[in-house]
Formats: sequence, structure tokens, C-alpha cells
Amino acid sequence: MKSNLHALIDSIDNPAVLQAYLILLSREARSNDDFWDALDADAKASIQEGIANFHDGKHVDFFDYMKSTHGIDR
Repeated sequence: MKSNLHALIDSIDNPAVLQAYLILLSREARSNDDFWDALDADAKASIQEGIANFHDGKHVDFFDYMKSTHGIDR
């Protein structure tokens, strides 16, 4: 799995996307705490809603979401 992650990261040329992954992975490497416990009730509800939508077949491609919401393209 780590080799696959390395290959995927090596294929990304967008600095904004790489920065986002660096922040995410840096936080994960420093923490053994479950992030779920640190989320507020609204965030947990939003995540649970997203999971339910996915299971109901209502989902948006991650890259389409990032482009439309944050202007980040592949």
C-alpha cells in the first residue's frame, strides 16, 4: 500500500494538492489520537450524511468537487 501511495504522490504535479496531502499526512504521523473524537457534532453529522449519500448512490467525484468548490484542478 505504501508503494502505491508513493507512486500516486509522485504522479501529482499540482503544488496545492501536494501541500494538502503534506499537511494531512504530517498531522496523521504526529497523532495517535482518533480524529473522530476531536470533531464537533456538526462535523460528525456532515460526515455521516456524506457516507449515507454515498451508500444511496448520491456521490460526486472528488476531483470534480475540488475543482468546483476550491478551483483546484488535477
